[in-house]
Amino acid sequence: MGTGGTDNSVPPFSVYINVEYSEYIFIGIGACFSIIGYFLKRENKRLESMEDLIHKINITLAKNEVKDCERWTQTDKRLEDRRMDIRKLYDLVQKK
Repeated sequence: MGTGGTDNSVPPFSVYINVEYSEYIFIGIGACFSIIGYFLKRENKRLESMEDLIHKINITLAKNEVKDCERWTQTDKRLEDRRMDIRKLYDLVQKK
């Protein structure tokens, strides 16, 4: 059976070698999946931290926008008050 004298004979270790190669292939594929999973997990953590940062920046921008709106409202009110004061002064000067 294992002497290799005829064409129909199979070397004694051929099945063992094929199984061994297929195990190495499965180990290699498993290692590739593991490496890809590691990098995907790391990238996911980085993206989550960026999402948190973007959320904080959006909140800060919204707060600043509200403050700016209030400041412009107060500024417009003060400008209108000054215009009224200037008109009153002009009327007083014109009367004299």
